[in-house]
Amino acid sequence: MALVDVCIHQNLQSDIIIIPAIGHYIVNSGGKRFRPLLCLLTARLFGYHGERHIPLSVVVEFIHTASLLHDDVVDSSDQRRGSPSANGVWGNQASVLVGDYLFSRSFQMLVSDGDMAMLSLMSNVTNALAEGEVLQLSRTFHLEMTEAECLEVIERKTAVLFKAASEVGAHAAGQSPETVAIMAEYGMCLGVAFQLMDDALDYMAEAEDAGKPVGHDLEEGKITLPLIHAMQGDAELAVRVEEISERGCYQEGDRAWVRQRVAAQHGCDFTMNRAKDYAARAKSLLPNDVDMDVRKLLADLADFSAHRPY
Repeated sequence: MALVDVCIHQNLQSDIIIIPAIGHYIVNSGGKRFRPLLCLLTARLFGYHGERHIPLSVVVEFIHTASLLHDDVVDSSDQRRGSPSANGVWGNQASVLVGDYLFSRSFQMLVSDGDMAMLSLMSNVTNALAEGEVLQLSRTFHLEMTEAECLEVIERKTAVLFKAASEVGAHAAGQSPETVAIMAEYGMCLGVAFQLMDDALDYMAEAEDAGKPVGHDLEEGKITLPLIHAMQGDAELAVRVEEISERGCYQEGDRAWVRQRVAAQHGCDFTMNRAKDYAARAKSLLPNDVDMDVRKLLADLADFSAHRPY
């Protein structure tokens, strides 16, 4: 991970001062480095001890960081991980353009890697990620959202990068297409569990514990699983959510009232149980003829994704 940090900062260099300024700002803003860690551990799982996976894990992190810069503009977010967001400091235009720079820098790094299969993999991932972003936007305040539709958004917008991280690690370690596919599915399941916990925390965590604003998903038009489950058993909540969607914003008292009703209908408990199911599926996919210490770390990572308090 120390080598990953060095590689990140080396590849943020530019004589256009605002690029490294924004890049360093968001990269150093307290992220978990979950995706590069997943890439490194997956490669180590199969006994890989080279360094090719270091820049490849940075590619995954840069694509993730670019998506955060764009997300904060789309969602009009002024905070990220407990600090002012990049667009809150430098404005929307600079944030979008530096996000574009990180996407293009990622592909420069992939070309330097020289593996057409890796380039194909990551180009497919970025395309799927963009489709996921548009899919979520198209379902803004989609009050008839089903659990299946919710999971589709999660898989295509968030879990796809977890899948890519595991896939890249296994590919860098020289594994067969069958093994790479199994590890890709592990990453996908872990990513779904991670996002489901994020959705639950929006309705149950306090901002100081989560390190970011909470209670905003509905205000941004995101109909997530805790709310979907709660509305099925609470007609009054469904009516209130429809009123909020028509206004496009909260009025005083809306946020606390909705959170209380979601809690009363056990929406977060239902969502967290779904997250645990995905984490269990992820663990069941881990092969046995591998480095067992690293295997345990990957199992622990799956458990953390479905039990994390932040």
